[in-house]
Amino acid sequence: MSTRKIKVNHLSGAPDSVISAIRTEGELKRLIKGKGDVDLTQLGAVVNKIQAVIADYLESGESLQIELKATEVVSALQAAIQEADGSPSPWPDGADARTFFVHGLYDEIIQQPSNIFETKLFPDGSTRYVPIGRAIWKACLERVRDRILEAQ
Repeated sequence: MSTRKIKVNHLSGAPDSVISAIRTEGELKRLIKGKGDVDLTQLGAVVNKIQAVIADYLESGESLQIELKATEVVSALQAAIQEADGSPSPWPDGADARTFFVHGLYDEIIQQPSNIFETKLFPDGSTRYVPIGRAIWKACLERVRDRILEAQ
């Protein structure tokens, strides 16, 4: 498969780092779909944030006398990973309190990307904060899921 260079006229005079950031049409499509490369330096802080959100949510279950098993937390994370891939929530609404509580954890997790920002270099040479990219978000969810599975 041949790759074509993207010709973007408005990039004339832009810094070389900006021009080289968008190399091929395929790379641009991967970035738009959230399939781009993951900046591993950003994973740690986001993973810690996800773990804190889960811990806070699980603590709120104590008053309801609901203590989730690791498999239930992993199920909520797996549903969030599928949502990060663009699939609709596979998590059914439940009739019992426990299923409702696990669904609430899923809801709490998927709301987090709107509260987490990363820095991006723009074509004008400026660096700005933007909501976390789908690829980084998914990688962080997978890391948390894998840590829980390894601990079992």
